[in-house]
Amino acid sequence: MNSRIFRLIATVIVGVTLSSCASINVDALPQPGNAYTDGYDITIEFASVLNLPTRAKVVMDGTNIGVVTNVAVTSKHVDVTARINRNVEVPTDIRAALQQATVLGDIYVSLDRPATDRATAPALLPGGRIELDNTVSPPQLEDTIATMANFVSSGSIQRVQDTIIGLNRVTPSGDQARTIASRVAVDLSDLSNNMSLVDQLLQGASGTAALLNNRRPSLQYFLSPNGLKGFDRTTQSLGYVGTLLPSLGSVYSQGYWLLPLLRSLGGAVGAMQRDKQGFEAEVPAWQRLFYEDFLPQDKHPAMNITSIVGPDGRELSGNVQDVLRILGATP
Repeated sequence: MNSRIFRLIATVIVGVTLSSCASINVDALPQPGNAYTDGYDITIEFASVLNLPTRAKVVMDGTNIGVVTNVAVTSKHVDVTARINRNVEVPTDIRAALQQATVLGDIYVSLDRPATDRATAPALLPGGRIELDNTVSPPQLEDTIATMANFVSSGSIQRVQDTIIGLNRVTPSGDQARTIASRVAVDLSDLSNNMSLVDQLLQGASGTAALLNNRRPSLQYFLSPNGLKGFDRTTQSLGYVGTLLPSLGSVYSQGYWLLPLLRSLGGAVGAMQRDKQGFEAEVPAWQRLFYEDFLPQDKHPAMNITSIVGPDGRELSGNVQDVLRILGATP
């Protein structure tokens, strides 16, 4: 009888002990680190928090300022309750994101200030809320795995490998690289020794730009509708001239045969010019001959006898009558 009672009491004690152990929660155990029990709570809305653990750290400006105390799922988002150090002020325009320090590291909540020149926004009050528009959730793990699988299976790695092999093929060897480097060094040295020419080129470009700037009204008029209309009419006029002179096109395209003709024509014109100069030099002499010798004689014909000598040497000009008889002028 006593043994039965003892077994019953032992069974009750074991049952009570097991039921009390089942009610123990890991979160109820003391956790290492600062619990910020004297801080204040804020709520952060996330679209997804993956496997964000309780007591995840909250970081702002590279410093731990709090811990996550609760994660609650609502119909539209996930409310993450964070307890913040009472000496830290979180501005109302803060942006929250879930990040990892390393690929396999724990997820934590990062609070980032907006990069603006505006004054600092007022601080969140205890119980304040960071809206969903100011939070960034990490991508779903399934999406990340699917993207990696697509990257691996799509041949991207093989294409990267082929690209590297192609770059290795076109990359010059050691001797060729030294040759190219020496040529580049020579070119740079020549460029440095002729910087004055570069300065002249820049000065010429500057002068051209200044000239175009000074001629801006003319250029603006030329590019205006009236100027373009005038240019179009000029081209049409040139087209008509080309139609009137059908040989104009052949001169441009097949007019090389005209070169000897033009050279001969130029020589002939030069010879005519020299003959003209020579003729102009002879004109005064011919003018004197005709105007001073032939024309006066033809206008006033006369003969002046100054001396007549006979066969015997006698001067006969004294006896005019005999002279006229000799000439047949008088009987």
